Amino acid sequence: MTTPRAPAPPPAETLSLRERLHDLRATLALVWAASPRHSLVYVATTLAASALPAANLYISKLLLDEVARAAQGGVTYRALLVLLAVQVGLVVLGSLLSTLQAAAQQLLGDSLQHAVSRRILTKAAALSVESFEHAETYDRLQQAYREVGSRPLGVATQLVSLAGGLVTLGSVGALMLTLGPWVLPLVMLATVPGVIVNNRFGVEGYRMLRRQTHDARVQNYLGSLLTSDAQVKEVRLFGFETELLSRWRDYYLGFRRQLEALVRRRAGWGFAASLLSALLIGLASALILRRAAAGQVSAGEFSVFVLGIAQVQSTVSGLLGGGSAVYQNLLYMRNLFAFLELPSRDLDAGEPWQGPIHTIEFRRVGFRYPLTERDVLRDVSFTVRRGQALALVGENGAGKTTVIKLLTLLFSPTSGQILLNGEDAARFSPRSVQREMSVIFQDFGQYQLSARANVALATASDPAQEAGVARAVTRAGADFVGTLPDGLDTPLGRLFQGGRQLSGGQWQRLALARLYFRDASVLVFDEPTAALDARAEFETIQALREETRGRITLLISHRFSTVRLADLILVLSGGEVAEAGSHAELMARGGRYAALYDLQAQGYVSEAERVPRPDGPTG
Repeated sequence: MTTPRAPAPPPAETLSLRERLHDLRATLALVWAASPRHSLVYVATTLAASALPAANLYISKLLLDEVARAAQGGVTYRALLVLLAVQVGLVVLGSLLSTLQAAAQQLLGDSLQHAVSRRILTKAAALSVESFEHAETYDRLQQAYREVGSRPLGVATQLVSLAGGLVTLGSVGALMLTLGPWVLPLVMLATVPGVIVNNRFGVEGYRMLRRQTHDARVQNYLGSLLTSDAQVKEVRLFGFETELLSRWRDYYLGFRRQLEALVRRRAGWGFAASLLSALLIGLASALILRRAAAGQVSAGEFSVFVLGIAQVQSTVSGLLGGGSAVYQNLLYMRNLFAFLELPSRDLDAGEPWQGPIHTIEFRRVGFRYPLTERDVLRDVSFTVRRGQALALVGENGAGKTTVIKLLTLLFSPTSGQILLNGEDAARFSPRSVQREMSVIFQDFGQYQLSARANVALATASDPAQEAGVARAVTRAGADFVGTLPDGLDTPLGRLFQGGRQLSGGQWQRLALARLYFRDASVLVFDEPTAALDARAEFETIQALREETRGRITLLISHRFSTVRLADLILVLSGGEVAEAGSHAELMARGGRYAALYDLQAQGYVSEAERVPRPDGPTG
């Protein structure tokens, strides 16, 4: 059966408390696994630094009170110096802790970004090929990558900051309670309105970004068309720049309208929150001044109030805002976890395949993409044996490439069986079977790597493969690599400095070399001569004739000069086998294949050269 397509995840803001706690634990596990040592250092320095504000306030109070007594001659200079030394020592300790904390956070962040990026890439490598044929996969991948930089670390650091904030609030609050029972509650209450506003609009900002994910991807694609070397020729030739830029700007203006509405509402509510906060601080100040007028507050105690207001407000704001920030970051982390939770396909699951493949049989094979109603293939049956070539012919969308994806176990059939040497292919691990197959797809890869890496890929760095690479290059007719500045070590493409761009035909010859490099028992050619000139096509077809000996060969081609070499030709139409037979048999039948062949042949002969063919249409 095919890999199930994951249903769309529920919006992160609708998750239950249990699900949020699960995401929180998973996030903290990511952080700890990235670097336990730096995690411990960050926690220890943060908690230690959290006790310093109260210590500084208390020493400042003692120092001010002692200065007031010294004015009356009751305190020695030495006593004042002792308090000053303690205060300076606290400053130095704070600076040391801050330095250690920043270093630990930076190194932890770097380790975490690497670890999460690696998990995303590992997950992407484990997804089925089928997953990449749905736009939802790309949306989730983009959302996951967007959270790599700061979100996981943000959750961890904010939780530690919350713990540190409680230490700070408890110690500073104990000092401020000596000024009266209502002072501390009023100062704390003054912080709440601003935090509520920030939390509300932070969630709205998240929802706005989530709504814009698809449109932002479209806008980025439009921008890439204006800056891509691959599309620049057509864009210039057809004068497409203005239209692309107009569409790109339309998306921007749509984003801008949403942003302006959000900013206006945030500003209005933010001003109201600031006004309420100022009134509450004013009330707390009035209570302190009343006690000061009655001589009940010393200079040192008043300094505790003045300096403590900012400290308490900052701490309470950090506590409430930190809780809100943890909540918001967990919303974004859900994007990452939603991607990591996509169903994977283990290509190594199953029995290992041993030896070459001698026969391939499709037995009433059907295929349908999950969550769709249309069968891409229906009741496709055929058998091809070692030494034979099978060609697939049909109009675009007939199902030819889907047959190849099923044959190479990139997809699994939704009905029927694929038999290899008479055994059900579903029993064997896809990876072990794929080692006996080598493929060139119509949309073959043009890797912006060295020419050698384009041929050998995973084994390009193995010196033992040198002879194999050379043979594959020769068999593919890709001897032009010898004229490149550094031969096989020349970087290709325009993406990186020093790269040498190739023609379409040269890229296709390298792709053929990649196919020949793997000594496989099954060779699959999907439009192998589409980018080649007439001479190169002839040479490639002759090479294909040689390669069919002792192997199973499958061909997809719109060029009947290529198709004719096949022993068996399947004509697909609407996902079904409309006709099957050799070239001579199908031409004699005068059906769909003969009509397609004659249609293409008309492009090579003049009207005077066309003569009636006794067994069908003219050709």
